[in-house]
Amino acid sequence: MALPAVLVLGGCGTSSDDLVRRTAEEFTSAVAAGDSDRACDLLTEKAREDVECSSLDVPGGAVRSVEAWGDAAQVRTSDDVLFLRDVTSGWRVSGAGCRPQGERPYKCEVGGP
Repeated sequence: MALPAVLVLGGCGTSSDDLVRRTAEEFTSAVAAGDSDRACDLLTEKAREDVECSSLDVPGGAVRSVEAWGDAAQVRTSDDVLFLRDVTSGWRVSGAGCRPQGERPYKCEVGGP
């Protein structure tokens, strides 16, 4: 009977940062592997409208930092800045290939902040 309790407890305590990190890692891995279908599945609907999934080409890289605020997050990788949103299907990438523009909002190759 102890095993079910451990399984239940193992599912608790997953923070938004952990979920955001996993989504970002899955997205960057899919991009690096050339799996554009999987990468596109991890985009928000609005971001998907901005890109031809078969030619998705953004920098990716290893996740360096995660900051989440409510239903929005920013992930810095070794090569990119990603923006994510928590939608009904979970965390999804709303912006990729993003570069700072001084005091103006980030400019993203796919979607936006």
